[in-house]
Amino acid sequence: MVNRNFDEEKVKDALLKRATGYDYEEKEMVADKNGVSGKVKIIKKHVPPDLDAIRAILSKIENKKW
Repeated sequence: MVNRNFDEEKVKDALLKRATGYDYEEKEMVADKNGVSGKVKIIKKHVPPDLDAIRAILSKIENKKW
């Protein structure tokens, strides 16, 4: 059986993260001319705040269900 409270908290946290934006890193293998992989390149990326997530949170706050 699924723990509903735990799942709700995970969803709330994910929605808040999406609404506020977040940074993350991607790793990319870099090969030399011979095709031999050598270095791992770390690329930092940013996900901007999502307007739909903001709307969802604000609608819950207004309805006092958040």
